[in-house]
Amino acid sequence: MSKQRLEAFTDGVYAIVITLLILDIRIPEVPPAELPRALLSMLPQVFTYVLSFFVVALYWFSHHRVAQQVKLIDGTFVWLNMVWLLFVTVMPFPTALLGRYPLQPLPTAIYGIDLILANVTGFVITAYMKSHPELCHRSIDQPLFRRQVPIYVFTNGAYVAAVALAWYEPWVSYVLYAAVLAWMMIRYALIPNPLAGEAFGDGQEDG
Repeated sequence: MSKQRLEAFTDGVYAIVITLLILDIRIPEVPPAELPRALLSMLPQVFTYVLSFFVVALYWFSHHRVAQQVKLIDGTFVWLNMVWLLFVTVMPFPTALLGRYPLQPLPTAIYGIDLILANVTGFVITAYMKSHPELCHRSIDQPLFRRQVPIYVFTNGAYVAAVALAWYEPWVSYVLYAAVLAWMMIRYALIPNPLAGEAFGDGQEDG
């Protein structure tokens, strides 16, 4: 299988997932006089949709950054990519659950667990690329790999805290999910791709 075919498949999966997120938000079937109150009651669903939309978009952007460094793929890389997509495609379920049962411990925790599993898979893929330099345009050396570790520790640490706090102060979990997302979006916007090889320029930002 070629790298281009895997990328095309992955892009298609992300497009479908983002589309599925909106399907849980439906026009309320109420009399016109009750429409304002009905729309207000939908705010939790709208919030979780917006949150998940940008989470999935961030995962897609992250995958694009990884793909910049990949030169060749093997069977293990393909299946690791599939596991990553597994947790991404699950995202509409906890999104719908959180929207329908806002500020409830279990849906809030399930949402965070899915984020953790997706992030851990992304880290495993980076580690696999490091141990197989023949797959990369530029080998991921130990200093570069070490610089990536604190990012995964911080994000997953925040998500673990959010999952734990879901049973006590669910609103704090919401804040943590949104804060980590905002931090990662700003970071990706301002910091060049650390995995980009020489074939893409010296640290040139991907778009």
